[in-house]
Formats: sequence, structure tokens, C-alpha cells
Amino acid sequence: MPIIKILPNAEYCPQGVELSVAAGTSICEALLENNIHIEHACEMSCACTTCHVIVKEGFESLAPSEDEEDDLLDRAWCLKPQSRL
Repeated sequence: MPIIKILPNAEYCPQGVELSVAAGTSICEALLENNIHIEHACEMSCACTTCHVIVKEGFESLAPSEDEEDDLLDRAWCLKPQSRL
């Protein structure tokens, strides 16, 4: 089962946490299901960039992004090569 490690963030997860999630679960879904309330203004319909995260490790283990996600990421704040929605 994949592990998502959330680094400490004063606003969203002050102590940080490791989450064990089912394969295929989106990062946004995993966070919300574990009471880490990141913004997701479009209700996960891939219509905005409010759920933008930067994957520090394990990026290669994610499913490839689709064209729609890539197009939206071009508008995300602090875009990095490891950015995902």
C-alpha cells in the first residue's frame, strides 16, 4: 500500500503525518479522507489549481499526469517539476 508522507505545515498539518492509502487514490482524496483540509475549490473536478501540491519524494511512483492536469498546472502558484493536482 502506498505511503504519503505529509511534511509539517503550520496551517494544514502542524506535526506532519504518514498516510497509508490504497493504490490509485489521488493525493487530494487521501489528504481530505485523513482530515487534512487542503483547498479544493472545484471539488476535485480538475478545474482549478487550489489543491496544488509539490511531491518531494516518490514522484515517479505516481500515475502520469493527463493533459488536462498539465494545462491547469501551468497556472498554479509556485509551480515545480514535481507539482501535481
